[in-house]
Amino acid sequence: MNKDFVITYYKNRKLYSQDASRYVNLSECKSLIDAGFNIRFLAHKTGEDVTEHCLKEMLCKFSISRDVLIKLIKRANDEKK
Repeated sequence: MNKDFVITYYKNRKLYSQDASRYVNLSECKSLIDAGFNIRFLAHKTGEDVTEHCLKEMLCKFSISRDVLIKLIKRANDEKK
């Protein structure tokens, strides 16, 4: 799926889905990712892309296996090269 979902990230950590026209939580964002959608998080006041920050929050909130974390770190290192 190629659809990008844009989520507005507020300073108080609230998330607003522009597509659904309502507030969403990290679990709902995770479900979109699991379904194959691309998701972008933009800071409310500045429009800055804060996707990396929000995805890190999701990693902390949801239990992720050690193997998956290692693969993610290795992939990130490979992309920097």
